[in-house]
Amino acid sequence: MKLAHLDAVTQHGVIEGWACDPDQPTESLALAVLLEDGTEVAAGRAELFREDLMEAQLRYGWCAFRLRAALAPAELVAQTLRLVEPATGAVLHVQPSLPIRHASDRDCETVEEVVAEDPTMLRSIDQLAGCGDLFTRFIAREGLSAFIRAAYGYVLGRPADPVGFASYEKLMRRGALTPFGLLSILADSGEFRSRPRLLPSPVQPAFVFALPATTPEAAEAG
Repeated sequence: MKLAHLDAVTQHGVIEGWACDPDQPTESLALAVLLEDGTEVAAGRAELFREDLMEAQLRYGWCAFRLRAALAPAELVAQTLRLVEPATGAVLHVQPSLPIRHASDRDCETVEEVVAEDPTMLRSIDQLAGCGDLFTRFIAREGLSAFIRAAYGYVLGRPADPVGFASYEKLMRRGALTPFGLLSILADSGEFRSRPRLLPSPVQPAFVFALPATTPEAAEAG
């Protein structure tokens, strides 16, 4: 069952909330916000990061949305709003009175602010702290050695060196180091800090640790 909520609208007309499908956590949902008469006032995808959603274990934390509304906040709060899936028309949430949240919304003026608004890139490696299940599935399917190699390529952009590989593999097999712990160590290394890279987020189709969804037909064939 899909889960969703319309949280608030900012004083600048940005509708905030979250939506996800726990049965397909690697997929982001396309959304639309409708008035009572069916008029669409906002649309987009639920693919932004929020720490509270990560703590609630909702799609690794990557299922928030901030959608620019076609109406002023005062007009929105006076109506019942519906959050729907455009493709199916399924109603995910009904909000009879959307509260106004006063936020410091403004246009991006720095590279850091642009990155912060880009759901395809991480702002911090800590944004992967909720991806434990995703990493576990990757290791179960591809193996621990493949995960360590992928971690080096993802964070440092190079193959794992033999000494580091052997050390981390031993620690992880003993359970002394988690998959996220390895990513954190690599991201905190002098090598990474001297040559920082933008790291793709879990919402990117090419996220190295994401595995293709298994369809019932594929599962039966396997």
